[in-house]
Amino acid sequence: MCEVEIGTRVYAKMCLHAARYPHCTVSGALVGRRGNGCVTLCDCVPINHLYLPLALSLEVALTQIDSWCAPQGLVIAGYYQANAGLKDNSPGCAAQRTASLISEYQEDAVLIMLDNEHLSLNPGVPPLTVLHQNSSKDWVPKEKTLVMWGHWEETQRITRQLLHAKAYQRLVDFDTHLDDIRADWTNQELNLEIARLSAAANGRT
Repeated sequence: MCEVEIGTRVYAKMCLHAARYPHCTVSGALVGRRGNGCVTLCDCVPINHLYLPLALSLEVALTQIDSWCAPQGLVIAGYYQANAGLKDNSPGCAAQRTASLISEYQEDAVLIMLDNEHLSLNPGVPPLTVLHQNSSKDWVPKEKTLVMWGHWEETQRITRQLLHAKAYQRLVDFDTHLDDIRADWTNQELNLEIARLSAAANGRT
């Protein structure tokens, strides 16, 4: 079974998406690389907050994301979602359907469900569940030993700094981009800020 490694940028941006729209269901695509029996999730692209993705809007978003990924040697490796309900972290039909669509093109795709009730500045353990498709095509939790965090303490610290700075106000998802095509759905400004915070945490300039 394939291992999954979750990078700082992915976790931070998922949390920022949920923080920007705390009363909405938010979702997006997980982006990563495959190699040596492992999928490394290195980025995510926020897609929705206004409604669960319709077939056409989702297809447009995934097509653009795929075109953006290819030159970088990246693939759409899964899907994430945070439900609107505080205590609801179950993968509904829409989330499973979208993740299944991605899995048709990308082996070992994952579905990440954020746990809203435990999203905080100091969560202790990662407040999310990573699911994969079993042989029956059902989405079930992945074994925890197959989910890796390279720098969980650093990831928490950087995410906490971003939330304190209200960086979520600058996050752009596809819904926002469709309202204003000048809005950057790749969130390069945030990516650079996360990279800067990561470099500072590791003593680099």
